[in-house]
Amino acid sequence: KLRQFKLCYPPEGRQGQLVVVRYEARWRLAAVSPAPIMRGFGAQGQAASQNWAFKLGTICGAEIRMSFFVLIFFGYTLVQIINSHPANLLWYVVMETGNEVILLGTVLCHEFGHGNMARYLGGRIDHILLWVFGGICFSTRPAGQYDNTKILRDDLLIVAAGPSTHFFQAPLWGVVMWVVFGLLTAMDEALPWWRSTTVWELFRQQLNPFGRGPLLPHNASWNLLPWVWACRAVQLNVMLFLFNVFFPMYPADGSKLLVTGLMFCCGVPPRTAALILICTATPCALLLIVNAFFSMKASHSPLSGVMGFMGVMSLIECYNLWQMRKARRLHEHGLFRTARSWRRTERDAFGVVHRLNHGDFDDEAPLTRGGACGDLCRSLFRRSNDDDYENADSG
Repeated sequence: KLRQFKLCYPPEGRQGQLVVVRYEARWRLAAVSPAPIMRGFGAQGQAASQNWAFKLGTICGAEIRMSFFVLIFFGYTLVQIINSHPANLLWYVVMETGNEVILLGTVLCHEFGHGNMARYLGGRIDHILLWVFGGICFSTRPAGQYDNTKILRDDLLIVAAGPSTHFFQAPLWGVVMWVVFGLLTAMDEALPWWRSTTVWELFRQQLNPFGRGPLLPHNASWNLLPWVWACRAVQLNVMLFLFNVFFPMYPADGSKLLVTGLMFCCGVPPRTAALILICTATPCALLLIVNAFFSMKASHSPLSGVMGFMGVMSLIECYNLWQMRKARRLHEHGLFRTARSWRRTERDAFGVVHRLNHGDFDDEAPLTRGGACGDLCRSLFRRSNDDDYENADSG
């Protein structure tokens, strides 16, 4: 048993006496925030990193693992290139190999953004997995931290650190475009349509997510390969940033940014945040499935259906979240591990009492007040009798 003592003001009629209140509670491991149960994409990624991946190397003390399916899908892409470009086969194979290296490098930098922020806050990187859906950084949080405000703040910083790396990667590849543009112009290897434009205009074209991308040369010149890679890298960073931030589909960063932002910045309760996530993630998942269906129909390639499978898994995740929300067990999900606090704060005749949380269900109260944004949200949805209640409580 855990015994705690508290000094408080004596009740009416016992002034001048020092009152010591003792309360007891049986210690249970479940009272302290349990480790979240891996479900959905989290379970898929964890299983893939252990059973269907190999060690690629170690960078900055972090183990890098790669899924076997990445190599399988890349091999299938090379087979398609062999069948579609027999004339300039070697050039297209080298181009696609460079694109794959740039993709993996971009994802790796993104995941190191998450991991290095976790390190800065006191955690560590266990390993990073590169798989067909992108990457997963398996990191730990600072030990011995139970304050919901600090936990949500750390989660928000760690999640935001990944997409923030694209603000540095895209301009860096823009510098590469400028250098290659100058070298090709000096060697008179520039394409005809370069004569009437500038490298800044070409860079802005790659920043357009709905643009057509870099124009491939018809003569398969080896000198133009760095230009193609640089243009693809810029457009890749833009697409990854937009997808991870503005598509709130679990496990994309957008879902974590939405949930942690609502709970930390706006003071939204976890159950409400989960409902908002379900309502926003479901249309995005359906849109991804429809897009994958038409892409497969147009290209006749099963690789186009990978994103559709991600949409299906996101729908399954939304259903699991709905069931967990209905059962008030959101704290078992990795996104809502703060939905159940390790202690309860109550008020009795002697003052404020802190008791261990023995319940198995989520808390109903918001985790934080949310600062100025939380006050604004509460003022918008506050009922008229809430003000009377608060005034009566303060009086």
